[in-house]
Amino acid sequence: MSDVSEVLTGTAMIALGSGAAVQASDAYGGAMMTVAGLLGLLSAQETERAAAWRAADIAAMRALLPEVAVPPAADLTLTALDAEWAALSDVLIAHHAAVEAASDDAQDRALLTFYRESAARREFVWPQ
Repeated sequence: MSDVSEVLTGTAMIALGSGAAVQASDAYGGAMMTVAGLLGLLSAQETERAAAWRAADIAAMRALLPEVAVPPAADLTLTALDAEWAALSDVLIAHHAAVEAASDDAQDRALLTFYRESAARREFVWPQ
């Protein structure tokens, strides 16, 4: 766990506990603390894997679109990776429309597999 993720997780756990304690005397304040705690836990998850899921998606999209003219990210910041991901996504969506129009079932299945795998990489685990 990274330092940022660890701080977010610890802060979130405190907010969750405080939310439960405050709930007895202030329903709104307790609910807001609970929501802040949940958001902190979800943020910690995103912090841990933010670059990894983007890099995996980018590699998979480039494999599905070998002729794509989208330049690679200039650096490994999330802003640069997001820009590359967005550009590739636009090309992928247009490509998928062409695949469907051509009734290319094999390529359609490959694209649908990518969508499922991409969603799984970004899935948040709801705290129990």
